[in-house]
Amino acid sequence: MNTTTKAALTLALAAAVALPACTKTRDVKRVDPGTVVDVDYRFNDTDARQVWQGMSEDALFRQWIDNWIREHNGQRPIIIVGPIKNQTGEYIETKLFTRNFERELLNSGRIRIVAARDDRGELRDERLQGQEWNSPETRKIIRNELGADLMLLGDILQVKDRSRDGRTIVNYYQVNLDLTNIESNEKAWIGSVEVKKVVTERGG
Repeated sequence: MNTTTKAALTLALAAAVALPACTKTRDVKRVDPGTVVDVDYRFNDTDARQVWQGMSEDALFRQWIDNWIREHNGQRPIIIVGPIKNQTGEYIETKLFTRNFERELLNSGRIRIVAARDDRGELRDERLQGQEWNSPETRKIIRNELGADLMLLGDILQVKDRSRDGRTIVNYYQVNLDLTNIESNEKAWIGSVEVKKVVTERGG
């Protein structure tokens, strides 16, 4: 056996021995989606749940719906979801709370909701395709969309503070949602939910 072959064999054996030590394993378990799991201090699913539950309860509790129905001859308000501005330094998926907010309002039977801007393109494409391929009795009329009365707008604000020794971090979020009259710009409802987290490093 020449020197090159011996060196190659030695490297192969060393790699085979080292491989098991580098192997990582994962322990995966299922938990109830409502379980609070804070991996760090950033905005997470529990915070999103706190936001949509608080917002939907407040929106359905306030008098604005009854006022709208009375002022519009018994017609329920029609809502569309607009942009929610993320003013924090983190990525936050706003649909985690806007989708659930929509669902709670719609299922109350007191609100009507139309598709948001991101969804309308596919619906319009389907209607156009239907003009050629659907039977006349099931063909849907073009330019017959239901116009919204109110648009859901909002923002997410953040204040992050750290102690002088760097061991304590306070992360505060304020989520604001408004329902604004599309025609008049008048706000019909304003909701706000606060989330505050404190993390303290120990040891070291």
